[in-house]
Amino acid sequence: MRKLLLSTLIIAAAAVINTAHAQYSIGGTPYSFTNSVKSIQTVNFNVMPPVDLDELRKEDAINDPNKGPFRFGFNHYVNFNLNNSGKWTTLANGDRIWQLGVKSPGALTINLAFDDFYMPEGASTFIYNETKDFVIGAFTKINNEQSKMFATDLIAGDAVVIEYYEPKEVAGQGRINLFRATHGYRGVEEYAAKSFGNSGSCEINVNCPLGTNWQNEKKGVVCLVVGGSEFCTGSMINDVPQDKKPYVLTANHCSTSNDWTSWVFRFNWETPGCVNPSTSPSTLQSLTGSNLCARNAASDFCLVEITGGLQNGTVPSAYHTYFNGWSRSTTPATSAVCIHHPSGDIKKISEAANACISVAWSGSITNHWQVGLWTSACTEPGSSGSPLFDQNHRIVGQLHGGPSACGNTGSNMVDSYGKFDVSWLGGGTNATQLKFWLDSTNTGVTTLDGFDPNSTVGVAQTTDVNSAFNVYPNPSNGVFNLEVTLSASQNVSIHILNILGETVSTKTYTNMSNGVYSIDLSKESKGLYFAEIISASGKTVKKLSLVK
Repeated sequence: MRKLLLSTLIIAAAAVINTAHAQYSIGGTPYSFTNSVKSIQTVNFNVMPPVDLDELRKEDAINDPNKGPFRFGFNHYVNFNLNNSGKWTTLANGDRIWQLGVKSPGALTINLAFDDFYMPEGASTFIYNETKDFVIGAFTKINNEQSKMFATDLIAGDAVVIEYYEPKEVAGQGRINLFRATHGYRGVEEYAAKSFGNSGSCEINVNCPLGTNWQNEKKGVVCLVVGGSEFCTGSMINDVPQDKKPYVLTANHCSTSNDWTSWVFRFNWETPGCVNPSTSPSTLQSLTGSNLCARNAASDFCLVEITGGLQNGTVPSAYHTYFNGWSRSTTPATSAVCIHHPSGDIKKISEAANACISVAWSGSITNHWQVGLWTSACTEPGSSGSPLFDQNHRIVGQLHGGPSACGNTGSNMVDSYGKFDVSWLGGGTNATQLKFWLDSTNTGVTTLDGFDPNSTVGVAQTTDVNSAFNVYPNPSNGVFNLEVTLSASQNVSIHILNILGETVSTKTYTNMSNGVYSIDLSKESKGLYFAEIISASGKTVKKLSLVK
């Protein structure tokens, strides 16, 4: 059995504009919400053809018992772009607004995918529901991808509006082409009835006492939306250079849709306490888009690199992620922990307080670890690809499948994880192994600890200097004091960047020595900034986040 999610997610709309579960964006409000230009108040909707629900349900009745991917939606393939669809409105100052409505009657959710998405300087796109109480965006140039792909998370309801704002200075430079609109038709009723709490009653929230010693590792675990209709779990994973490459390890069987460029990565969806909350936590943050690095069916692993919404080449520091460590030891773990999103629910933790054993998934080759009976909780559909940690808090495998479920007992309370050490060399090529990506310089290390890129104190890992930096707490006057400790005096420059990656200021110091250096953000607007310390050779020594 494969642990794929057998239901989908409604993101509940609040009584006011809801941006709590937003994809990576700069926020804000659509132009039409706050301006009374008559021509942009009425949106014309492109209505999708009827969906034959009876036929779909007959197909589902045949396919569901096979425990394969759960289909929650029907894909309408379209070709709507700035030139052939929607409505343009030219504003008094020469700027323009384009709006496109998409309606699929009776849909419980709609999610969109674009195969040509490009925002020029100053342009932005919002997407919202028909009642205007759920908004995602603004999506700007920071969301441009080399693949030109862009996808949205699920939006409750049967109608959405795409609103594009284009300054006159960049007229005609933007590109938006919608190629898929998914009509969500099932799974949602059950999910809505239970709100976000769709997992079994035996599952344990990651911030319960069982998770006390796993607070770093949990930050690296993400919920994946794959193929537009399935959910899996994955983990950020550290590489030997510790250069913050946004690699995510998950299961090969989660990647069969072959649409990595439109995957959605959900970070930090968890309750801050142990008891299940009555409403969905507002901690969810998302990134969209990735490239396939490697995968192999033998140990059921898949490694991708996130490409969308990055800051300085990695996950935004505001996401507070963690790059989990790993071990390619062939010795079974004496105990094991899994952190996962069962049934696409908020983050949970399971424990097997006994030794793993080496097993074969199929055939005679022992390429999987089997937990030695779950002693706390278990896994479910949606947990696929989740990391298995050994007693040293290092990943030793990712979930392939197994019979465990709340209510099962005895020998049925086990699961199998593709071995990390088997995945290391995999099929022997760069496209079928982990080694090429995680140890690109062939150091030969067999274990690697986790890495927190947001630590305010740290030693550079990928530079020619041995330096540590500490930023004082957020000051009221906007002037940050950066304490610098160097192994020797040297030339260093400090760059301050805003959330868009644009340089706000630069200071160069000749023969910088140990001491405290001021960063003046008093004249800048409130928000997230980054201090990037660069050595004389041009290598980045350290990046720190500054919240004003």
